[in-house]
Amino acid sequence: MSTQFDRELYGYRYVEVRRGDSLQKIAARELGDAGRWYELIAINDLLPPFVSDTAAGPRVAVAGQAIMVPAPTRPEVVNTNPDQVFEADMALNRGRLEVEDGDFKVVTGRSNLRQALKHRVDTARGELLYHQDYGSLVKRMLGAVNGPTKALLCAQYARAAVAADPRIARIRSAVADTVGDTTRITVVAEPISGNAVEVSTTAQGS
Repeated sequence: MSTQFDRELYGYRYVEVRRGDSLQKIAARELGDAGRWYELIAINDLLPPFVSDTAAGPRVAVAGQAIMVPAPTRPEVVNTNPDQVFEADMALNRGRLEVEDGDFKVVTGRSNLRQALKHRVDTARGELLYHQDYGSLVKRMLGAVNGPTKALLCAQYARAAVAADPRIARIRSAVADTVGDTTRITVVAEPISGNAVEVSTTAQGS
């Protein structure tokens, strides 16, 4: 049999008032912060003394009665459309904003994800003051003598950077090939939604 405790309400949930409860006790127990007691007054339209073990007048919560508290998390609608999951951003070409038809060009979905992953690999770890963990160690290889060791390190640095993006579920491959004084790095990753994306960049040798 369904009760009011089973009823879904967007953004809120029901809890039962216990004997000896106060709004502070309820807030501490259900929200983890006794200081949020005043929120319960507003969403339940309560008047002093707010909570009672016995009937104390209208708009007072009584022991055994259900009141609403904010839900710990808001309900989420699952969406697997890559264009919406990976959203949109301005298009960048070698660090410069691209213009199209007199306005900034925008990339969406998988293209936006690919662009973001390339930026993550191309940005030196620690370069962004407020995001010290963002980026990769690939730039450490600038000026290093080309060879198998450099190729292996570049591939692993790029792999780690791409894998750190929360939109990536798994790395399929990460390889680096040396041609002349340039090491070309390619990472193939599986995002949380849709087909695999390929990210390519280069590191210069000596």
